Amino acid sequence: MHNYFRTRGVTLTSFELRRLVAEVLDLQDRAGQRMEGRADPALVVFASEPRGSKPSWTGDEAATPMPDVPDAVFWAPPSPLVDLPVRDAVSFDGLLATVVARARVRLKTGVDRATVDRATAREAIDAVLADLPAEGRERLALLALSEISGLGLIDRLWADRSVRAVIVNGPEAVFVERNGVLEPAPERFRDRAHLLDIVGRLTRTPPSGVAVFRLRDGSEGTLVRPPAAPSGPVLHLRRGEPGAATFERLIASEMLDRRIADLLRIAVRCRLDMLVIGPEGSGKTAVLAAIARDLGDTVRVVTLARHREFRWPSPSKVELVAPPEGEGGASLPALLAAGVRLRPDLLLVDSIESRELSALGKALSHGERATIAAVPPAAAIALQGLFDLSVRLGRGRDGLFRVVSAADSSGAELFGQENGRFRRGTTEPSFAALVRDAGYGEALSTVLR
Repeated sequence: MHNYFRTRGVTLTSFELRRLVAEVLDLQDRAGQRMEGRADPALVVFASEPRGSKPSWTGDEAATPMPDVPDAVFWAPPSPLVDLPVRDAVSFDGLLATVVARARVRLKTGVDRATVDRATAREAIDAVLADLPAEGRERLALLALSEISGLGLIDRLWADRSVRAVIVNGPEAVFVERNGVLEPAPERFRDRAHLLDIVGRLTRTPPSGVAVFRLRDGSEGTLVRPPAAPSGPVLHLRRGEPGAATFERLIASEMLDRRIADLLRIAVRCRLDMLVIGPEGSGKTAVLAAIARDLGDTVRVVTLARHREFRWPSPSKVELVAPPEGEGGASLPALLAAGVRLRPDLLLVDSIESRELSALGKALSHGERATIAAVPPAAAIALQGLFDLSVRLGRGRDGLFRVVSAADSSGAELFGQENGRFRRGTTEPSFAALVRDAGYGEALSTVLR
C-alpha cells in the first residue's frame, strides 16, 4: 500500500498507513471477500524459454543484480491528510503541473525550453512557490525545474543508475529495464501533450518521423513520432556501456568536472596509484574506462573485472575476467597477481570487495606503480594512505552520481564539492614531487591554482 501511494506522489505516515489498512480490511470483511496472493503475469513471454543445465561461464553474463537505488531527491512531500474525498486534492502530479504552468506564464515562453536558462527558470519557480511551506518546497522546485529546462520524468528515471533502459510506448505505458528485467516505471506522463513536450526536447525528428540519437553521456535513443507511430510517440533509451566512457562524455554529462579530468590525466601519465571510491552503480567503472582510453594504444594496459566491462579494441590491452564465485576458474586475487606479473604500464582493477583487499595490498607491495582500483566506501577505509590519489563519487542534489572530491594519500583535499560547485584545496599534494620528477609539475600547478 505504501508503494501504491508513493509512486503516485503521496507519502503516508505510519499512522495514515495503519488507518488505511484497517479501513480496507474492514470493507473486505463486510463484503465477505478473501484476498489471495497471485503472481502477476510476465510482461514478456517467449515462445521457447531456455531450460535445463546452466551454460558454461563465458564472462559475458549480466552483472550481479544490484539493489534499487533510492531516489532521495525526488521524494514527494508528506501528505497532510489521507481522508480527502477526491484524490486530485492531494495529487502531487497535479500540483507539479500547476507550478510548471504558472512558472511558464511568468517566463512568457510557453514550452520553448531552448530560450530558458536554468537560473531564470528557477527564479520563476521560486516566485510561484513563495507561499508554499518550506517543507517540500525544494523538492517541488527541483521537479519543476526539470520539467521546464530538463527532461522531466525521464530525468527522474535516469537518476537511478540501476536503470539500464527506459521504454515509452505511450503516456501511461512507461517501462524501465533493471538487471535485464523489464518492469513498469513508478511514474507516468500526465497525458499525450506532456509526453510530446518532453520527447520533443531530445532531438529534432526528420520528416520520416524516426530519429536515432545519442545523449551526452553516451546513451543511445530511438524516437518514432506520429504519423509513423499513430498512437503517439514511442521512445527507447539505453544507457551507454560504462566501458565505453571517455573523459569528454563524462564531462558533457556533468559527471566529471574538467579540472578533475585534467588531474586524472596528469596522475595516470605520472604512474600514480589511484583509488576510485563509490557505491554500487555510481559510475566507478566509467571513470576507470575513461582514464585508460585517454592513453591511446601505445600504453600496455591490463584490466581486471568480474565481467567484460572493458571491451574497447586495442592491440596493447589485456583483458582479464574473474568468474563468479563457485563457477570455477581463476579467482580475482589469482588474476590480480597474474596481472602484476604481466608488467603493465597501467593496471585497472574493477569492483574489489572487502575480502580481496589483502590481495590488492600485496599487489601494491611489489613496488610497480600505476595501479588504479575501484572500491566501495567501506573498503576504502582499509586502503587509506596506500594510494597517491583518491577520487570519490557521490550523489548530487539533482539525484545523479558524479565525482565529488579528490584527495592525496594524507587525506588532504585537492578539490571538493560544495553547493553544487567545486572548491579548491591544497596546491601542494603529497604526490607533487613525483609529478614534478615526471615532467608534469607545471601542468599540475595550472590545474590546482
